Amino acid sequence: MRKLIVGLLAVVALAAAPPAMAQIPGSQDPLSLITSGALIPFLGAGHETGGMSFLEVAAPVADVQLHMFLFDTSCVRQGPSIAADLTTNDVEFIRVDNIGGGPSSGLLAIGSPRSGGFALGLLQNPIHARVLWVNTDTGFVRVIDPIAISTRDNDRFAGTGTWNPLRTGATFFSPPAENTHPAGATTTIYFVCPNQNIQSASATTTSGAFPISAGFPDMDPDFQGAGSQASLRVFVYDDEEAPLRDVTLNCNCLTTTPVLSIDPVYGDTSVAPNGTYTEVFGNTTSAVPAVCSTTEVVPTPAPFVPNPGNACPFVTAADPPGSAQFRQTTPAIPGGGPFAFVSYRAMTTGGFDGFNRNSNGWRCDITGDPGCSTPSNGR
Repeated sequence: MRKLIVGLLAVVALAAAPPAMAQIPGSQDPLSLITSGALIPFLGAGHETGGMSFLEVAAPVADVQLHMFLFDTSCVRQGPSIAADLTTNDVEFIRVDNIGGGPSSGLLAIGSPRSGGFALGLLQNPIHARVLWVNTDTGFVRVIDPIAISTRDNDRFAGTGTWNPLRTGATFFSPPAENTHPAGATTTIYFVCPNQNIQSASATTTSGAFPISAGFPDMDPDFQGAGSQASLRVFVYDDEEAPLRDVTLNCNCLTTTPVLSIDPVYGDTSVAPNGTYTEVFGNTTSAVPAVCSTTEVVPTPAPFVPNPGNACPFVTAADPPGSAQFRQTTPAIPGGGPFAFVSYRAMTTGGFDGFNRNSNGWRCDITGDPGCSTPSNGR
């Protein structure tokens, strides 16, 4: 089968308001009716010359008011919010990469208005949505499928398979990669690893674009903390199943990764003349303890009562003992993962352009490792 795929590529190149709920992944289709909300990557001229992104959104069921927030490639919210009112069977095309003050690339969070328009609420009625990524210089039009926070089918039948298609594993094929296009073939992977600016791990906080406290289904496993990076592990094979590389990557929100930046083996035809097969997994990260000063101290509210957010030891030599605490210079970083993600693949060769969302699944299913440990929901 792999030889058939490689041969086919060669021929083409030559020829031309529900309660918040913990999620269990289901088979619900993210291209079906989206409920709750949607999260969609977009890329514009800031990413590449000639690039533009247009949101295509429709209201097939009933009238809906949309409210949208823009996040940059690090999941930091920027610019104004966007509003759109759709009547039944209405459709809107909105360019989202050139909103004044907004980022040229990043993630678009879609819901309905809440708190007078200052926050996102659950979608009033289902929508269909995707982003059309256009480049006027190279002439491509790429369709970016959405991350559906929930779907109509999910709400009706199970109510547990949410944030589709975020998973802890993914796979993709790459033909032998070269550094230039259109002279050679290039493969680029776009990883989407949201952080807690998109949804906080706390069920009570109102922070994040899709807070659990507002009724949005929660993501399990939790996203990494804002400002930190998700760890991904990459296994690379040739087309005869021989292992070539075991590499660790970091992903922060929306990360553009040419395969040659993962490892030069993607372009090494001496070991992979017909291309490579790759498996990517959400990794776990170890907890990092707080860093404490050994000389600077701060008084405590009462003996042996720690200051809020300070994990450093008490100063037993203080008078009275425990009335001071060593100053915390760096807070502790909790361990996390395995993190869920979505990835997209762009392949270009000889003037041809192919773009798709990568196949995905539970990382333990893809690895086939009986000792693999992952959340009980099988995400």
